[in-house]
Amino acid sequence: MYARGCIFTRTITSRSLALWLMAFLVAGVPAQAQEADHATKAREHYQAGVSLFEAGNKEQALVEFEIANDLLPKQENLFMIAQCQYHLGLLKEARASYQEFLAQPSSADLANIARLRIEAINRRPGVMVINTVPDQVQVRIEGEGQLFTGDAPNEFRVPRGRYRVTVSKPNFVSQEREITIHVAENRPLFFKLDPIPARLEIRTLPGNATLYVRGNRTQNPYTQNVEPGNYEIYAEASDHLARRDVISLAPGQQLKLDFPLAYVQRSGRPELIGFWIGIGAIGGGMMVATRLDPKQPTNLFLIGAGALAGCIGAGVISTALVPSYIRDNLALFRIGAGWIGDVEGLSLGLALTQGKAGAWLGGVVGLGAGSLAGWWQEDHAPNYGRVAVIQSGAFLGAAAGLLAVPALGFGLEPGSTIRADRIGWGILAGINAGLATGLALAYLPDQRAYGPSWQRVILIDLTAVAGGFAGALVQMCVSGQTSNGFCGNAQIGPKMARYALAGSAIGLAAGFFLTWRYDKHSDNPQQGKPATGLPLPSALPVQTTDGRWALVPGLMSQGQF
Repeated sequence: MYARGCIFTRTITSRSLALWLMAFLVAGVPAQAQEADHATKAREHYQAGVSLFEAGNKEQALVEFEIANDLLPKQENLFMIAQCQYHLGLLKEARASYQEFLAQPSSADLANIARLRIEAINRRPGVMVINTVPDQVQVRIEGEGQLFTGDAPNEFRVPRGRYRVTVSKPNFVSQEREITIHVAENRPLFFKLDPIPARLEIRTLPGNATLYVRGNRTQNPYTQNVEPGNYEIYAEASDHLARRDVISLAPGQQLKLDFPLAYVQRSGRPELIGFWIGIGAIGGGMMVATRLDPKQPTNLFLIGAGALAGCIGAGVISTALVPSYIRDNLALFRIGAGWIGDVEGLSLGLALTQGKAGAWLGGVVGLGAGSLAGWWQEDHAPNYGRVAVIQSGAFLGAAAGLLAVPALGFGLEPGSTIRADRIGWGILAGINAGLATGLALAYLPDQRAYGPSWQRVILIDLTAVAGGFAGALVQMCVSGQTSNGFCGNAQIGPKMARYALAGSAIGLAAGFFLTWRYDKHSDNPQQGKPATGLPLPSALPVQTTDGRWALVPGLMSQGQF
């Protein structure tokens, strides 16, 4: 049994080896056939490449040689690829192909040709194609121990290596760039040079003007680094003529530009119309009041209707008659002449007739005469500040005349009643005295100076009024002081008038000296300091310990601080 098993095993082993040998022989036949087919195709592509190369079609020949080398890598395929690349100008690729060809054993003749071609390629320079904005810039190329210069746009041939390229032009920011150039490489380069920035500083006069640069609203004053070129500058301000100008800035230029605007005296038309509307309202109301029965209670509705009618009528007439433009000082001069004439006529009519009708009639006549005089003499009107001085003198004089009558005890009837005619004469005397003082202050001093600004005049008037009010409050507290020390009721009479007069005089003097340097900082009336933080007398109601209310004098102020 054992012998038979051995024989059977030996038989199976022999058969298996035979089968494996037969399968190996059968598999080798197609592989050999495939290799033969690749060789045939490679030879065909090679021959086609040679034909195309000889015919001058180097591009297609390169394709055929590359296919042949892919099918069956050979030295001759690699050599012909390098040849095609060389003739097509692909020098960098050709040098790599020649070097790969020389890396393997090859024909001595072909190897010599490859070495010569590599040496020739290594001698071929690279090309820097430099384009710039702007043109006509200077180019400096440094590297590999050599220096190349010239103008761009242009082409620069340099050996392979690493270079520093610098482009520059006057009034432009220079640029540098590190460049590596390979054998026979064409390297395009582009440089855009920025102009050296200019500096523009603009200051307008007046300083609060609205400023536009190249059509864009900007801060004022304007300080900025800008690109060179043309710039349109526009500025406008109230009471000034708008101005437009075009300037040109060169690269690197620093320009400090003062941009003054021509002053145009503002129009006083709104104030003049407003004055006549107010006069119409007062006149209409007074006219109705003169027609009412004095024995009956005052009908405020009728008086208001008369004031409204006068207001509307005066507004319509004045809007039609007042010129579209009138200088502000002329308008204020007309207004001053009108109201001063009105007050003088009213006070004279009151003094002569001691009645409302006489006062109204005198006011109408005085208003007409004053307005006619203001229109007739407006060519002799001083500037705005001096016109304000005239009216300030008349106003303070009229107020002083009104207070002087009870203060000096003139015209007091039994029972402390002040006669109307005495009040009229007091106002008339005071306004004329104040008018004379104002005219003297306005016309006698040196007219080359602008004079006090209207803001300072108003400040002085306000301090005088505040002083009078404070004097009246002091008298109220002194004469009407309660046992608890608070101010009580006080009677209006000669004593209070004297206190008010004294307080007004003190306030006038204080306002004059406190505002002494108000206009010293600038001779330009448009740059006057705004009236802020004005002190005004006030009385604060306070409840006493016994539950009653009393007034405590004090000062209040409002405005900007």
